[in-house]
Amino acid sequence: MMRLPRLADAFLILLCCFPLTAFASGPRWATGAPYYTSQGKAIVWYTSSPQYFTDAGDLSPYVNHDAANTIVKAAADVWTIPSANFNLIYGGTLAEHASLSNIYPDSTGIVFPADIQSTSYLTRQIAILYDYDGSITDLLLGAGASSPSSCRQNAVTESVDSISPSGYIQHAILILNGRCTGPAPEQQLQLQYRLMRAFGRIIGLSWSQTNDNVFTGIPTPNLQQALHWPIMHPIDILCGPYTYQCMPQPFTLRDDDISGLGLLYPVGNPAASVAGKTDTLIRANRIFGTISFPNGQGMQGVNIVVHRLEPSWSIPDDWEDTSGVSGMLFRRRSSTPINTIAASPLTNMGSSASSLEGAYEIFRTPLKDWEPWQNLILTTQPINPLYIGPYAVGPYDTGTVTPSGSSMQQSRLVNVPYSQGRLDFIVPDAASGCHPSGDGIESAPAAVPATGWWNGNLCSYGHTAWSALSIRAGRSFTVEVSALDENSVLTTTGMRPVIGVWNATDTLGSKPSIAYTPEAFNSSVSGMTGLTIQSSLDQQLRLAIMDQRGDGRPDYNYRAHILYADSVSPSTVPAKGAAITISGMGFRNGDIVMVNGVPAPITGLTANAITAVTPSLHLSGATAADVTVRDLATNATTTMTAALSYQAPQPELDLLSAPSGLVVAQVTASTPLILKAVAADGTSPMPGVPVVLSSGSGQLRFEACGSTACSLVTGPAGTISTAVTPLSSGPITFTGASSIGSVTSNFTAIPHIQTVTTASPRIFLSEKAVLTWNPQVSLTDNGTPTAGVSVQWTALSGPISFHPTQSLANDQAIAQTTATAGPFLSDTQATASACAWTAICSGFTVKSVTDAQLRLVVDNGSVQSIPASATYSPVVFRVTDPDGHPVAGARVTIHQTLGPSLPGCPPRGRCPIAPVYQTASSTLISSLDGTMSASPLQEPGSSAATHLAATSGKQGFLALNLSQQP
Repeated sequence: MMRLPRLADAFLILLCCFPLTAFASGPRWATGAPYYTSQGKAIVWYTSSPQYFTDAGDLSPYVNHDAANTIVKAAADVWTIPSANFNLIYGGTLAEHASLSNIYPDSTGIVFPADIQSTSYLTRQIAILYDYDGSITDLLLGAGASSPSSCRQNAVTESVDSISPSGYIQHAILILNGRCTGPAPEQQLQLQYRLMRAFGRIIGLSWSQTNDNVFTGIPTPNLQQALHWPIMHPIDILCGPYTYQCMPQPFTLRDDDISGLGLLYPVGNPAASVAGKTDTLIRANRIFGTISFPNGQGMQGVNIVVHRLEPSWSIPDDWEDTSGVSGMLFRRRSSTPINTIAASPLTNMGSSASSLEGAYEIFRTPLKDWEPWQNLILTTQPINPLYIGPYAVGPYDTGTVTPSGSSMQQSRLVNVPYSQGRLDFIVPDAASGCHPSGDGIESAPAAVPATGWWNGNLCSYGHTAWSALSIRAGRSFTVEVSALDENSVLTTTGMRPVIGVWNATDTLGSKPSIAYTPEAFNSSVSGMTGLTIQSSLDQQLRLAIMDQRGDGRPDYNYRAHILYADSVSPSTVPAKGAAITISGMGFRNGDIVMVNGVPAPITGLTANAITAVTPSLHLSGATAADVTVRDLATNATTTMTAALSYQAPQPELDLLSAPSGLVVAQVTASTPLILKAVAADGTSPMPGVPVVLSSGSGQLRFEACGSTACSLVTGPAGTISTAVTPLSSGPITFTGASSIGSVTSNFTAIPHIQTVTTASPRIFLSEKAVLTWNPQVSLTDNGTPTAGVSVQWTALSGPISFHPTQSLANDQAIAQTTATAGPFLSDTQATASACAWTAICSGFTVKSVTDAQLRLVVDNGSVQSIPASATYSPVVFRVTDPDGHPVAGARVTIHQTLGPSLPGCPPRGRCPIAPVYQTASSTLISSLDGTMSASPLQEPGSSAATHLAATSGKQGFLALNLSQQP
C-alpha cells in the first residue's frame, strides 16, 4: 500500500489535479513556466500506446468482470484511429478489486494500492477501478455522490494524476460508478458513452464548441449539424433518461474530434514508420493564424469554426466541420501583485510568448472523398458563457470573455491534400484605445481623482493600475471596481477585477498588508468587485486594480469608485441635532447618512460633500456618535467612528408648527403657530414658561392676543398656540422668545387675488335669431380653483336674460346658467356680467350680425370620392362674419341633386344633360360655434354624383360635388 500525504491533497489530485480548462478541438493543457521545462507545448502522453488495466472484480450486480471489461474496451477503442499516432491498449488486470478495504483515509491521507499509484506509470499507465457499491466515489466526491440520480455527473470520475515537468502525461485513473449500471442494456451503454468521453479527457483533449446550436437549440439543428456535433462537446443535451440517445452515431468520432486527436498525436508524411497508421493530412488541410486587436495584441478566447465549400459551389456546408480557440497555448493565468502563482502543474499552464496570445490552429479539416481540393470558410464567434469551470472551452476557465468587435468571416481557397495555410484576423472595430499612463505604477501611484470616480483600462497583458489615497484614523472606506463592456455596461464576460491595498511604506513587490479580494465579483451587483477597509491610524495607502487571472487587453474597461467620508463639520452639535456637512469623495444621489444607526435626512449632495440634519441626542443614544454614509445601490459604506459629539442637553423652546411658504395676506393662515418648551431630558414638557411673540415690523397679527405683539404662557403640555394673520404682502419674519431660548421662522405673504374667467366672452348671433345657451365662468382664489362660490348673472344692456340669475361653482370650480339673447336690431349688441365674491366680475358680449355679413365655409367633407359600397361622411358647414368669427342662429338652406356620374364634355357638340335620380332641400340653424352638418344624398351600390348648394344670408354661398365610383 502507498499513501497520499494529506486528505485534501488527495482530493485535489484525484478530482482536479490539473486545471479543467480546455481548448476547442485541441489540447486540454499546455506547458508553462516555471514548473515545466518548456513553454507553449501541448501536454500529451509520454508514450503513443498507453496501457489501461482494469479492476479485478465485478462492476456491479448487473455487470460482471468480463462484461465490464467489454464496456471499457468499446469506449477505449473509439480513440485508436489510423490518422493519429495514438493507441489505447488493454494491458491486463489490476492486482485487486478496489473497495474501501484497500482504499481508505487514515490520519496521514488516503491509502491506495501500489499498482494504482502514479509511481507505477512505467508499467501501468491507466488504472480503471470498478466501484461496485459507489463507496469510492462517495469517499472522493462526498457522501451521496454515487447516487443513481447523480450519474449524469458522477458515472465516471477521471483524474490525470501525474504530468512530468517535461510536459508529458504519465498516469491517470478512471473510476466507474457501479450504481450507474442496472438491468436495462441502455444503462450500460450510457456508462460506455460517459467512459468514452472520459477517455478523451485523460488523453489530453479539450472540450469543443462546434455546431453549438445542437446544444442551445437556436437555430433548430438539422441532421448534419448533429452528426458533426463533437463527441467532446462540453455539456450533454437531455432528450430522455440516456443522453447518448440524444445524438446520432454516439460512439463515432466527428471530424472535429479527429482534428484534435491529430493535433496532439500527428502522423507525419510518410507514415510508413508507424504501423497501421496513415498520414494525418493525407486527405486534409491544416490552417492556423492569429486573431488580434487593431493595436496588434492577440485576442485570446475566440472560437473559430470552419465550414467547407466544395469546388464550383457558391454555398458552403450548413454545418461546422472543425474548430479551434485562439490563445490555446498562451498563459491561462499569471502572478499578480496580490497572488503569486506557485510552481506546480496545476497552475503553470501556457506560454508567456505574446505571439501565442491570439494564435489558433485547426489541425485537420478533411476533404470530401470525391473532391481533389476544397475551400475553407472560417468564422469567429464568442464562446458560450455556460462553458466555464469543468465545462470550459478555451483558456478562460473562470468565465468566458466576450470577443471585442464584430464577428468576422474569411476564406482560404483551393486547399489540396496536405496543404497548410495561415489566415490572420485583425478585428477592425475591436477596442484599440490604451492609456495606461494615467494609472500610475507601484513605485509612483497616481492620486485618486478628487471626486472618487474614474474610468480605466487594463489594456496590456499583466497590467496593474496603481493609485494613492490618504485616510484618516477612525475611518472606513469602500473601493468598488466594475467591469464594463465596450458600451460601458456592467459585464461579467470581460475583465475580472480584483483589488489590493498596501501601506505606502510597504516594500515594493510585497503582498497586500491591508486587504485584498481573492476573487472577482464578490458584490451583490453583477460585474462588480468591492472591498471595505477600516483604518485605525492616519495612513497613506497604495491601491491596485488588476485582472484576477493577471490578464490584460484593450477591451478590459472598468469604472472605479471610492466611497470615503473624511470629516464632519461642525464636529459638535446641540442635543436636539443640527445641520452638518460631511466632506469626502464618491458621494452620489441615493446615498443615505446614519448617525449611530439613526437616519439623518440629506438636504444637499455633491460628489465631495453631503449636508444632512442629525437626529437628536435622545434618538442617537450617545454623546459620541459614528457617522456612516451608505450607497444603497451597491451597499458600499464609509464610517467615521466617534467623529460627531453632542452637547449636554439644555431646556429649549421648539417650533412645532408655523405657516411657511406662501400665505395669502389679510387671510388667517391655515397652519397655526405652535411652540413647545421642553426640559433638558429632551422630552418632558415645561408648563408656565412665558413666551413673547413678535414680528419684525408689525406685519403679523397674533390672533390669540388680537395684536402684532403677544405674550403667552405655556400650558400643561408645555405649548402655546395661536392663529396668525399677515396684514400686508411681502416677506414676514416672526420670533418667539423665552428664558430657555428663542425660535424664529418666516414665510411670504402674497396679495389676495381672485379671478372670474368667462369661457366665451364674445358671441356672434344672427340679427333675426334667438339663442339659448349655457354660459360658463371658472373661479380661482390665489391661483387655486374654488368650488361652492355663488355667482351673480346680470344683464347690462340689450336683449339678454338669465335663468336662474344665481348659481354655484361646481367641484371643477365652474359655474353656469341658462341665457337667452335676441332678436337684435341691425348692428346692435347685448352685454352682461358674472360676479363672484360680490365685486369680482367678468363680462361678456353678444353681437348681432346682419344677413349681408354672413359667409359660409366647409369645415369637413368638401372633397369626397368613395367606392359605390361606401357611405359619404357628413358635410360640416360653418357660418362666419367677414372677420371669420363663428355666427350662431343663422339659417342655412341646402339643396341637393343626385344623378349619374358622367364623363366630361366631348371636344365638339353639347355637353350631355345628366338625368336626376333624386333631389332634396333642407334648412338648418347654426349652433353656438357656427356649425351645422348635412348628410349627402346617395344611391347605394351604384356609380353616382351628388351636387350640394348651400346659402345663408345675402352673400353666403357654397357648391360641392361628391362622387361614388363603381
